Amino acid sequence: MINKKYIILNFIHGNSPYLRTTELALAINDLLEKRGEERMGIIVPWVYKIRQIQIMKHNFGRFIDKYPDEILLDKNLGARLRSTFYDGNNYGEWLNYFLNNYKEAEEKIQNYISGDLTVETFSGKEVKIKKEDIAMEINRCPQINFGISPSYYASFGYMSEILERAQAEKGIDADKELFKKAVPIHKKIEEKQDLHFIAEPATFFYLDNRDKKYKTEISTPPNSSQSLSLDFFSRLFLRKGIYITVTGVYGLNHLFEEIKDIGLKVYSHKKGLLPFAKKAPPSIISHKNIILHFARVGWGSGWLSFFSETPLIALPFDPKDEPEVYFNNICLERTGLGKVYNGQSVNELLEWSKDYKDNVRLIKKKLMDKYGTLNGVEYTAEKIIDHYLKL
Repeated sequence: MINKKYIILNFIHGNSPYLRTTELALAINDLLEKRGEERMGIIVPWVYKIRQIQIMKHNFGRFIDKYPDEILLDKNLGARLRSTFYDGNNYGEWLNYFLNNYKEAEEKIQNYISGDLTVETFSGKEVKIKKEDIAMEINRCPQINFGISPSYYASFGYMSEILERAQAEKGIDADKELFKKAVPIHKKIEEKQDLHFIAEPATFFYLDNRDKKYKTEISTPPNSSQSLSLDFFSRLFLRKGIYITVTGVYGLNHLFEEIKDIGLKVYSHKKGLLPFAKKAPPSIISHKNIILHFARVGWGSGWLSFFSETPLIALPFDPKDEPEVYFNNICLERTGLGKVYNGQSVNELLEWSKDYKDNVRLIKKKLMDKYGTLNGVEYTAEKIIDHYLKL
């Protein structure tokens, strides 16, 4: 009897990375099934406890109902991985901690994976998995080497490149020597990847002459398939307002207080952090009455606005925040995919909204001409399957 095979996910901090890697793994399974192959189990590090469960059920409820034993949560791996995650506060202090502790964390994680993994379904059924049954790794900016091959990198950019470029930026308040020390750690992981998929638009989309970092780098449309469907309740009762995306990395919430006096209804998916906001899922961003989307911009929120054509307002960069956000804000401003909020009036932002929508439509057309699709998840999954089935 052939043992069941598994895909293991490896990702960086925040909600979007585990959502995007799960989307890609599910797309790979759909393609395997179409080609007459067995679907694989998907091992997801269970990092954020109840919050992660709720978000995954909201995003993947249909898949969980249809394939209840497919997505498997690993709380042991999640706890070990979370110990290496940026906490959303002072990036320089965190990076110093990471540099001093990542080797020990990596050794513990690799030792755990080498033994029997203990995972569970969403219904709580426990499953044991051996390392030899893990067929591939799907990752997004991993900072720990799991020791799995083949391994596929699908992201908005490379952490090594972000940290290399950040060393010359005065707007980032951190010891640049720490960046320099971290670069080879990320490069070592990036170099072991079988294929690299970098989406556009994303962090360095604004660079005209950027060279590919690896021979195996493949450009793709946005590697996100976020659902923008609206439920019946939202269609009937949604008042005109703005949406604030809290991306899953906390510690910067003082900035949200600065925009509550705009005079519109404020919606967010995390009411506890925003007491003045009405709780609502991010899917309402595509509703006609959501006229602006405010976010500390990662590409989960960036692509949400891009797909729905809801004007994106980026929160100003905190000099002690992570460098990716610094470059994301530059990208939005230079490409017209967003505007950094600096106290503009609602009227000023709404006047700019038409320019935003026109620009997004132009970029979408260019992507369609280049790729024939805007679905970067399926595009990436096809190439992964083509590579994997030839091994």
